[in-house]
Amino acid sequence: MSELPPAPERIRIRQIALCAPDIRPVERQAEQALDITAAQRDKPGPPIWMYNGVFPIGNTFLEILQPERPEAPTTKFLEKQGGSAGYMLILQVDDLEKARARVEALNIRVAWDMGVGIRHGVNAGALHLHPSDTGGPLTSLDWMENWDDWAWAGNAWQWHQRTDVVSGIVAAEIRSADPDRLAARFGELLGREVEGARSITLEDSIIRFVEGPEGSRDLLTGIDMVATDRSRVGETFEFARTVVKLV
Repeated sequence: MSELPPAPERIRIRQIALCAPDIRPVERQAEQALDITAAQRDKPGPPIWMYNGVFPIGNTFLEILQPERPEAPTTKFLEKQGGSAGYMLILQVDDLEKARARVEALNIRVAWDMGVGIRHGVNAGALHLHPSDTGGPLTSLDWMENWDDWAWAGNAWQWHQRTDVVSGIVAAEIRSADPDRLAARFGELLGREVEGARSITLEDSIIRFVEGPEGSRDLLTGIDMVATDRSRVGETFEFARTVVKLV
């Protein structure tokens, strides 16, 4: 790991996306259980072709999306997973060029390079990494000129924050038939040590890797959110076959 280019100094989980054939029922479940509301809805064209809603969870975000047409990448994802599932892990980095250099050194293909530019009033860029090269879910390394901004939630997301139930995403859980291999790969990518419980500690957040059935596909299966009411710690909900736990 020391021979690789230096990793970004600050990395954190900023957004997690769930994919479903129809986002409306999933959105209603999340809205009712977590008392949250969408700050932004998009209909991106190629190469994404999807509908989505982005929900602030404190200053982190839950995205719920669906394919917009049969040739959309998310259509193939739903077919491979046999239905709704956790789709994407979006990590914010403080240096996109350091992230790019490390990705290139690890021979990880970039599925989509969103060059730096103004989006929703924010100077932002992102690298969507090829899951075949990283393992795990579709993973993106995203940069914002201002660390606290988040272009993908629009320019007024702060007005849509509702924190009566949850106030932040603090962990993502990824299931794999070979979690040790997957954890090691993400450790290389992010320049972080893999700790004893197959976890990688980032800024304000953790990625956990858990064992799945032999021969199963890698899948994002869980999200930890901070419970605003501490008496509710331990409660769980399931949206798009992804377990949200209050911690």
